This record gives sequence, structure tokens and C-alpha cells, in this order.
Amino acid sequence: MLSLVSLASYSYSEPYTYSTTGNAAANGLNWSMGAVLPSVTGLDINGLIYRYTTVKNTEDAMKVHVGNLNANGSGYTFRETDDWSGVPSNTITKSFSIGNSPATNWGNGSIEVEGTGQVTDAVVVYSYRIDECYDPQISSACPGYVKPVPVIVEVDVYDALEDDTVADALDNDSSFKYDEDGNRIVDDEEEEKETRLEMGLTASANALTMMKTAGQADIINQINLQTNIAMYYNSTINGGYYQDNNSLADANLPDNKKALRNNLAQQLLHEKMVQMQYN
Repeated sequence: MLSLVSLASYSYSEPYTYSTTGNAAANGLNWSMGAVLPSVTGLDINGLIYRYTTVKNTEDAMKVHVGNLNANGSGYTFRETDDWSGVPSNTITKSFSIGNSPATNWGNGSIEVEGTGQVTDAVVVYSYRIDECYDPQISSACPGYVKPVPVIVEVDVYDALEDDTVADALDNDSSFKYDEDGNRIVDDEEEEKETRLEMGLTASANALTMMKTAGQADIINQINLQTNIAMYYNSTINGGYYQDNNSLADANLPDNKKALRNNLAQQLLHEKMVQMQYN
């Protein structure tokens, strides 16, 4: 019985995963490695084991070739030949250790029969490892990982002074003069004209303000003229006057003797307190 042990491991110091394929010859004596191996990067083949049974006559000459084509050139990446000439039918099992050969080097595989006889019950299994850090940038835990630097987009800033069209327009404009920084040079005469223009605009603004104030006074006077308030002074209200109907039944009001006595006592007390101040 053909048995394989598949070991899987992963660590920061050795970031590899180990495994084995299924039977590459399960569907025939020719196979594509793309259908056998997983489609990942960083995969290396590190072993191969095969087994098959021959059906032949002992006296017949027969050779069996097991191998893989070189995917990157001519010849074979792996090839093993078993000579069954003069040997009766039998079953053979062989295993090989391969030094981590990149899977990209392994082309299509096959079992070829040379001579008289046939091969049955063929089994071909590859062992491999996957380098999880084949590209160090896959994980920050991988050796050689470099922290990505953000890409800074360069923005072109338009400078009118560097525009040939603007420069030509400035050179052809004889009415203005400019310094090295592109600032327009103003002479004394032009500056005086600008000052007079500013003063004229200020005077116009003040005149408009005065006209607005005078206009508001005229409007108020017109409103007062149109308002007739004499009608309010000359108006009368009908109704005559109200008679005072209140009357006092007893015209003589008696004095309150108690109040007089209290007031006199208060007066005497007040005079006594005043005299105490002098004593």
C-alpha cells in the first residue's frame, strides 16, 4: 500500500505549508501539472513517489519511463526509467526526494511504455511546499516586508508668468511696464490720475448722500402738508355734561376726640424727646 505523510507548518522564521497532491495518473498515463498542483505562487516540488504494475511475458523486452517535461525548455525536469526486459510481471514502488524545485519548471507528466507489455494501476503523487512569504509584501510578518509608502500625487500649479501666451501679451503691451516679479510699475503721472479719480468718486458719493438726505426731508414735508389736522381740533362730541349727584346728608362732621387725644399725646412725647437732647 502506497502511503504518504503530509505535514503542514507555518512560522515567522519558516513560513512554509507542506502538502501532497492526489494521484496524477488517476485518469490516464498522461497528465497536466496545472490540474494536479494548486494554483498558487511560491510552490516548490520537493518529492515524488510512483507505483504501477506491469503486465508482460517474461521473455519480452519492455521499458517504462516516468517523467515530467521541462516547462521552460527542452528535455525533462524529472525522468526515471525501469527496465523490465527478461523480468516477469510485477508491481514496483519508487520514491524520490527533490530539492524544492519550483513548480513553474515542471511540465506535463507521463508514464511511457517502450517495448512489449502494459502498465496498470498507476499511481503518481507529488509532495510540495508553499512559501507563504514568496512575496514579502503579502504580510507584515514576512521577512523582508517593507512598509508601503503612500504615493503622493504631484499637482501642477499653473503659473501665469511662465505661460508663453501671457508673456507675449505682456511684452506687446506698451501701455504698461512690469518689474521682474511681474508687478505693474505705476509712474507719478498715472498715480496722480488715479488719485484724482478716487477723489472725484468720493465727491460724487457725498453729493448723492446729501441728495438722499434732502429728498427725505422734502418727502416728510409733503406728507405733513397733505395731512389736515384742523378737523381734529374743530370736532365736537355730542352729549353735554354729567351732573354731580353726590350729596352729604349731615354737613357738620363731629370731631374724633380719641384721635385728638392721641395726637396731643404724640405731640407731648415728641417735645419731651426734643428737650432731652438739650438736657
